Amino acid sequence: MKLKQLIFFPLFLFPLVGCKYNFNQEIEIILMAGQSNMEGHDAYYSELSEDTINEYRKGHDNVKINYNCTYELSYEGGVANTSNGEFVNVDFGQGRNKELFGPEVGLSKYLGKNSPNKKYYLIKSCEGSSSLAVQWQEDGSCYKTFIKDVDQSINKLKKENQVFKICAFMWMQGEHDAGDIERVNAYKDNMLNLISRIKTRYSEYIKPTGLNIIDAGIYTLKSVWEFATEINNAKKEIAESSYLNAYVEDSETLDTLTDKPWHYNQDSYLKLGKAFGREYLNLN
Repeated sequence: MKLKQLIFFPLFLFPLVGCKYNFNQEIEIILMAGQSNMEGHDAYYSELSEDTINEYRKGHDNVKINYNCTYELSYEGGVANTSNGEFVNVDFGQGRNKELFGPEVGLSKYLGKNSPNKKYYLIKSCEGSSSLAVQWQEDGSCYKTFIKDVDQSINKLKKENQVFKICAFMWMQGEHDAGDIERVNAYKDNMLNLISRIKTRYSEYIKPTGLNIIDAGIYTLKSVWEFATEINNAKKEIAESSYLNAYVEDSETLDTLTDKPWHYNQDSYLKLGKAFGREYLNLN
């Protein structure tokens, strides 16, 4: 009997008919929101050493950001600092204006160094002097802008056939509520409501294990914020209520600007970003 020669072809040379495969690496989306110390208000990066600037511009090619800082719009003729709906490289100049920066720089550096094989997209939407009790309520201007920014980002990624999950919500706010006892007393409930709205709206995109809530405290100088401790206690209670949550303790004691003690200085913004990154990776 004559044996027929068997010819084997590697399967990977042929498409699998009827099967849909997306070989894109899954993007981990991190939402960033709040007021001035999330936005980056008075930290001019030009005052950092050239070596520091160069150092923090490297090592995080796996991190992109879509940012929208709207504080300047509060003034006549003001222009928001924004990436215009595009995901761009993280860099200095993505704060209140092109000369300033927020925690995104330190965060990206930390993620790039400690988790270089993953792909992270930051969506940063914030406004200085905004209140959780007012602008971040469901009908508030900041919340509406935040939702618009996140929705546009999601739609963009879907059109590009990107694979993604919303993994974390990072929050840096509370100063503008810390001088009013009624807002202080309502802070925890207002924060829980904000978290609930975000989880409900984006439930289909949130990672299966749940959304990480990473909150940062505010500077505890009583002459600046009368009820800062009470605000931070509310934040800590929420963080301690779930293994998915974390509180950035460092944020209470980081150095602020001498002439503007309500805003962090340049080194503190870098440290704050690193602390956000540390808490995120600890949870994941």
